[in-house]
Amino acid sequence: MRIKIFFIILVLFISLSSEENIIHNSMVEFNDQNFEINLPGITKSSSGNFFDEPSIIVWGTLSDDEDELEINRMFAEDIVDFRIARWMIKPDNVKKIIPDSLVKSEDLEEYNLILVGTVNSNTWLKLLEPFLPFQINSTEISFKNYNFTGDEVGINFRYPNPLNPQKQLWVITAPSYEALRFIPKKDDYCIYELTDYSLQADRFNELAQGNFDENWELDDLQMIDNIEIYSGENDSFELLPIKHYPAPEWCRSGVMYEIFVRSFADSDGDGIGDLKGLTAKLDYLNDGDPETDSDLGIELIWLMPIFESPSYHCYDVADYYKIESDYGTNADFQELLREAHQRGIRIITDLVLNHCSSEHEFFQDAYGNPDSEFSQWFYFTNAAKTRAHNWQFRHRAKDRSMLEPYMPAWNVNNPEVQNYLFEMAKYWMDPDNDGDFSDGIDGFRCDYVKGPPHEFWKNFRQEVKALNPEVLLLAENWDGMVSISQSFDDEFDMAFDFPFQGGLVGTISSATSNAIISVIEEQQRILPEYAIMNRFFNNHDMNRIFTTLDDKSAKQGLTILLTMNNMPLLYYGDEIGMKGEKDPYDEGIRRPMEWCRDNSCPEMTSWYPVWNDFPDGISVEEQIEDSGSILNYIKRLIRLREDYPVLETGEVEFLPVQITVEPEEQYKRALVYCLKNERDIILIAANLHKEQKLMIDLSGLGIIDEIRDLSIDKFNYDLTDQILELDSPGKGTFIAKILIEKM
Repeated sequence: MRIKIFFIILVLFISLSSEENIIHNSMVEFNDQNFEINLPGITKSSSGNFFDEPSIIVWGTLSDDEDELEINRMFAEDIVDFRIARWMIKPDNVKKIIPDSLVKSEDLEEYNLILVGTVNSNTWLKLLEPFLPFQINSTEISFKNYNFTGDEVGINFRYPNPLNPQKQLWVITAPSYEALRFIPKKDDYCIYELTDYSLQADRFNELAQGNFDENWELDDLQMIDNIEIYSGENDSFELLPIKHYPAPEWCRSGVMYEIFVRSFADSDGDGIGDLKGLTAKLDYLNDGDPETDSDLGIELIWLMPIFESPSYHCYDVADYYKIESDYGTNADFQELLREAHQRGIRIITDLVLNHCSSEHEFFQDAYGNPDSEFSQWFYFTNAAKTRAHNWQFRHRAKDRSMLEPYMPAWNVNNPEVQNYLFEMAKYWMDPDNDGDFSDGIDGFRCDYVKGPPHEFWKNFRQEVKALNPEVLLLAENWDGMVSISQSFDDEFDMAFDFPFQGGLVGTISSATSNAIISVIEEQQRILPEYAIMNRFFNNHDMNRIFTTLDDKSAKQGLTILLTMNNMPLLYYGDEIGMKGEKDPYDEGIRRPMEWCRDNSCPEMTSWYPVWNDFPDGISVEEQIEDSGSILNYIKRLIRLREDYPVLETGEVEFLPVQITVEPEEQYKRALVYCLKNERDIILIAANLHKEQKLMIDLSGLGIIDEIRDLSIDKFNYDLTDQILELDSPGKGTFIAKILIEKM
């Protein structure tokens, strides 16, 4: 039953100007409750940042259109609440989401109101619209001397709540409910026009955007320049002469370990991981003593971004020459490099050359300033220099011509920009410019290489390799094998193996071998012989494998990863079975490294909650002395790679196998392969299914002289007439050295 609304307006004094309503005093009755409207003397000092204060989202229920009601509800619950939590970084300040009929007088005293819906569908918006400085009906928005018409326009608007001026309103409305959008900006008003009708899309053009003065008054709207100019995005530039640099030999062996510094280890008790905390944990990764086996055995660390940034993830760099202040100082980084190098650990860091932070001093100088010396350093698309391409503009339409881009793309076609970025990279390779690279970074994981053109990366390689040919260049090209193969054309030494990751997850989760075999065989056909792939099971952009898979399946996937050629990557915490999933964004998969049983030891970070806040068997402390733990299992696999280099550089060959269970599916319920070189043959037989006998034909390898079991878990097996009969438990993986009779 719809609530009837009675507007009993006892007007003590209302004066209407030609441009806006100036409210002095009024009273309204709603749902048998009286509310006084009283706005004189309101200033911004009486209302703080909207999203720093508790609020409620109120969606409209007045419409007879069921589609409109559903859109209002869904928009309020699924989009507005979600985006406040994400972009306003105040997830706990939205206290409830309710229909307009359930708002009580005490809500007006306690909360800011976020009103969602058209003026004809939201009770409170219909009640308050006469007392707001804009007018809206089913066809247009009127604000100051401007009229904005059409089904594509809408407005987001912040203003004191006329029913309680100490609280605020955030109005999300439009003439048509289909144009409702939440624009997460700090401005008091934003009038927009949609360029995409998808409800979850952020594709729109701002028509007017700005702020009131301290008395909530406005002389005129701040209109946006939407006349496009050419951005320079397709300009050509000079390609440097190409000298072929082979990949460093050192990167053909070892295991890489990815670290999110914020989550790894804390040294000063502020709950945020830092470089000193990481330095203190180097012995956990590799103590530098080949005679010990207590460390993990890591030879290469990849640090996610460590340069000064306004964000928690640091992929939007504000100062490329300064270490993120949460992580420490430049001197702390130098100390980390010294200590790591003493242990035989190399370090590479993320390098983001496609884009920067909107807080970078060059963008701050260029934004809104056509006369700036940096006005050609970004892809500005209007003469006022207020619209520019955001970081993913080449692959995501909404990032094109964005007003106030938060991660503006560098104009990498500009030689001045190239010089700035290349010189910065060389600084970190040799900070004191003395020609001794021992105090410098060992390489770069180049972020989002699909952004800049191939010619940019060719020039980058020539510049940095001329300084130090031993530096590693690793490409993040999240794409198929054909695209990845282009990265090896005088651009990168190594590329992340995204197809392998997809194939491995597909094989493990489906218990069928087809996916991973297809990927490896495609690579053998397409990739040049000198290509080095960085293989991984999950990373900082993906749900953790011990969350998406059961423990046995995840363990088997890691076993295959660590017994495949090329360089494997472990994401911090993989070795102890850490869990995590997006909730809904990436913080949930970048949780604190779990060092201790109760998650309260001094080195534990606390910037984000751990998966479980109680002992659950997932911590270094709980596993380090447990010979059957996943931690010690991973250590032994890494030692196996050290003992048998064929696992790193050998050729992969898949072997035929038959099984006794479900014979009609025998071709895919097990994955059997070997790695070969002139010295060794290592066999890996992964039973992807339940307990069963595997019968593996080894005749193609030669006359078998001996099989030496290298498995961490023990198996019963027998060799008869070149057929290896293997009794395998479910999800078991057999590893053996094959000795061939000499002719």
